[in-house]
Amino acid sequence: MPKDPLRLLRLRWDDLLGPNPRHGRIPRLDPDAPPSPGAPGFIGRVRDEGAIPPAGERVFLASPVRFDGIDAEGSGADLSTDESRSIPVVVVGSRAPKAGDLIIVHASGGRWVSEIGGPPKTVACGGCEAPRQNLTLTWTNGIQGVQSSPMTFNGLDEWKTGCINQIVFRLSCRADATTFSADQYADGSCPTGQPTTCSSSGSPSPGMTLTIQSCDPFLLQFAPTSCPAISSLGYTRFTITR
Repeated sequence: MPKDPLRLLRLRWDDLLGPNPRHGRIPRLDPDAPPSPGAPGFIGRVRDEGAIPPAGERVFLASPVRFDGIDAEGSGADLSTDESRSIPVVVVGSRAPKAGDLIIVHASGGRWVSEIGGPPKTVACGGCEAPRQNLTLTWTNGIQGVQSSPMTFNGLDEWKTGCINQIVFRLSCRADATTFSADQYADGSCPTGQPTTCSSSGSPSPGMTLTIQSCDPFLLQFAPTSCPAISSLGYTRFTITR
């Protein structure tokens, strides 16, 4: 979107000259007037070019749609889609659009944005729905006993603790897959050093094993079955709850 340094001055000039509620005059509608430069937008049809996201909070492609037809009550609208254009649109809300859906797109913060179904309350996470809020990590340690710490939500798809005994724990829910990992900073300061990572996914074999999963209430439990960097410190179980 081009930046218009004279936009505010022009809007103020139009406000002084044109119809305005403060002047006591009823504004006249001009069907041929161009849209306000302050809030550009368009109707788009979602398209799939081979990488359409399965969830919201992602970038979708949309082609502009033009509406034609007779302006009469009960008459149908003729929709024509400009298939030659693919415009990146950030879709937010509680659901993701499908290819062919029509969405209302507005300009916001230098991006094209569309909201569908209001702000989402959960994140798809391994067949369950994780709440979009901070979670709690509880661990069992043969030396320290049972302790817990909050996991801070990043607003999108990841929860993370601070440095706990030189370890940072993370839970990520991306593409409906669940990954729990522990970054141990044995050398250097936490979290800026070089960590040894133990994760529930990866190769050659996962270091963390998912032992219990519950969707309602939301609960995930992992064990460091193949992670000597963590199990040697006395950790035997990690539980993530609301």
